[in-house]
Amino acid sequence: MAVGGLLLLLAAGAAPAPPLPAATPASRATNESPACRGRVDPATSSARFIVDVRLPIRAEGRFTEIEGELKPRPDGQCEVHVRVRADTVEYDGPEWMANLTRSPAFLDAEAHPDVGFDSQAFPVAWLNTGGSLRGTLRLRGRERPVEFALQAAECATPGTGCPLRVRGEVSRRDFGMQAYRFTVKDAVRFEFAIQLEPTR
Repeated sequence: MAVGGLLLLLAAGAAPAPPLPAATPASRATNESPACRGRVDPATSSARFIVDVRLPIRAEGRFTEIEGELKPRPDGQCEVHVRVRADTVEYDGPEWMANLTRSPAFLDAEAHPDVGFDSQAFPVAWLNTGGSLRGTLRLRGRERPVEFALQAAECATPGTGCPLRVRGEVSRRDFGMQAYRFTVKDAVRFEFAIQLEPTR
């Protein structure tokens, strides 16, 4: 049962991550601006989560269905919207762990299948340089402000030539996930690797 507690990870509440330094001018600047438009390619994108448990057990899972969009704003900045389904959770381990994570004690996937993140506006340049990505996380019918880290790109055309990588940490308690608090730590880490569908 204690092991099951680690499933809370999905239940990750939304405690804002530590402030990140503002993005700086791209060190690998190019004459080409990154594209601030595209739909998330579910076949090549991923959404993973990691929870720290007070046991010598690996607690890492993933959502198998992901969708979303990167789009430009009228003011020239970007915004990103990502959706995953809580009822598609899979674990690198026993199936009962995934079942417990989907249960009412944690994600409550049947009542609240959609988990979503909507970012605030951010500069196009951050697609290359990285920056502090603020926004709202919706989980279990609750919405909380969060702050994730958009990583510096590994290529000149992030989103198509290489993934847009986003990492962050949230508090599961902020979303009412308090079970197994003596065996599972409060912080849950999320890692997204976003690829955009080829432009047609």
